[in-house]
Amino acid sequence: MNNIYKYLLIFFLIDNISLSSSKLTGTNIGAYLKTPNPNELQYRIGTGIGGFHSTYSVDNVRSLMEYAGFDGMRKKLPASHFESWGYGLELGVCEINEKHGILDVVGYLCTPPKWHSSNITEHPEFCYPDHLYEPIWLENGEVNPNNYWASYINKTVSTYKRYIKIWETWNEPDYVRNVDTSKWATEPPNPKDLTHWYGTIFQYIRLLRITYEVAKKVDPDCWVATGGLGYPNFLDGIMRYTDNPDGGKLTEEFPAYGGAYFDCDAYHKYPQWGSYDMQTGESYDDNGSDCHAKKVVILKKNHQYIISKYGFGDKYPAKIFINTETGLNSRGGVGGELVRRNWIIKLALFCLEYDVKQHHQLILSDDDGGSGDYENVTDFVSIEKGYSHLKSSSKGRIILKKMNLGKYIFDKEKTEKFRKSLPQNLTGMVLKRKFPKVENETYYANYMYSVWIECIKNEVEGIITTKLDIPKDALQLDWLGNEEKKKKNSKFNITSTPIFLLINDDNKGLSLVAIVFIIVSALILLIILIFVGLYIYKRFIKNLYIPFDKNIIGALLKE
Repeated sequence: MNNIYKYLLIFFLIDNISLSSSKLTGTNIGAYLKTPNPNELQYRIGTGIGGFHSTYSVDNVRSLMEYAGFDGMRKKLPASHFESWGYGLELGVCEINEKHGILDVVGYLCTPPKWHSSNITEHPEFCYPDHLYEPIWLENGEVNPNNYWASYINKTVSTYKRYIKIWETWNEPDYVRNVDTSKWATEPPNPKDLTHWYGTIFQYIRLLRITYEVAKKVDPDCWVATGGLGYPNFLDGIMRYTDNPDGGKLTEEFPAYGGAYFDCDAYHKYPQWGSYDMQTGESYDDNGSDCHAKKVVILKKNHQYIISKYGFGDKYPAKIFINTETGLNSRGGVGGELVRRNWIIKLALFCLEYDVKQHHQLILSDDDGGSGDYENVTDFVSIEKGYSHLKSSSKGRIILKKMNLGKYIFDKEKTEKFRKSLPQNLTGMVLKRKFPKVENETYYANYMYSVWIECIKNEVEGIITTKLDIPKDALQLDWLGNEEKKKKNSKFNITSTPIFLLINDDNKGLSLVAIVFIIVSALILLIILIFVGLYIYKRFIKNLYIPFDKNIIGALLKE
């Protein structure tokens, strides 16, 4: 009997050790287990606004956004703002957004008030919040009011969850100047170098953890995003460390790596700086519009590569990606009106190809950088006057909205075939409709083909006239919305600015439902034929006697 007790005790100890180990894998919490359904999100183009004269009403500014082709927004929601003026202050703004078709808004969480900030510098926007390591939850399950960030998240998400889908946590915590970030691949950044954060990477993971735990309790279907990251090695640090201030170690108190606490990677990329593909080794340093657009999506590709190294998208649920800041100067330098126009259109197309769910221009109206969609707004006296200040290079986005580009997805198979068929110096893309037709939709199509002269080193002037391998006749639209009906075998004039060919291709093959219906119908028909055959056999053939004469067979064989 004593031996039995010994064996039971050993089994109990081993079982508890294994359970304890499983709890400390760091991969059985939060986003390692579940993310919201990405199929409910359609692609959106947004802006962070900025640059408008204070006399403009919120409704007027949203009208200008809508007119410029935007249907998304990155909405800044500073804690200092709410603590001073009340948490419901922006509800009216959110209702106006909906009126103008600005949806799936990104809520940008930032800026504790000075009395809740670490106050390392004079600007709380760039200093991590105080009391981060206060318990997130009280014993009764309520949010701990002494954890300032948790309290802010609880009140903000509770107030705006109807309007905001994605919660972006801080702004550019990895921002540095003249720092070698390659060493971040193996060691944590120096907090003094992080001039938009001034804390450790472990404290930033703590910020993500607080945001994730509280936001998901309030709204389980929301997305929690990183804060506009730039450097892949900082993201790698988030993925390999916990929020433990002791070197990011995994313990019972800090039971998961940073990947558990976000399901959306928000990143920033401006095309005046180059990109380097971590997988292929290819550099993107030129100033043509295709190269500029690729720079933005290649950083997404690098971030996805980092995240996938830790099992997301394979062993664990995939994360989504959004670009929450970008912009290109219309006044020259690496930009200009033609380059910027082409870049705006091509970036939208490449975002669909690389599965970037949203991208956002930094500002709506020009500052000294010239990357806004409207010229300087201080002289605007009316909304009509405002419309007249829309830059020519921004008008290409209007046709994207009219065509409901966000309701399409990238068709890889058809695109590969289409690109192979194109003459030298041309490239293009095929998109297929995913979301249903909307009321009063002008340009509905099953497929959207796009083609243009590829611009890598610089912008190419001129026209290439050629036939295109498209399946049917098409409605052609240019960047200004000019329409032309084109026959399948027509010649097309192609420039560096994409044209669009809308095609309702009815030869889509049989759907799964149709195939199942045909198979079931065939089986039913076969069963009916079997029963009819059995009936005929029993009724007529079974009792029919035919005398057998072997001489007949012999005569037949001789012949």
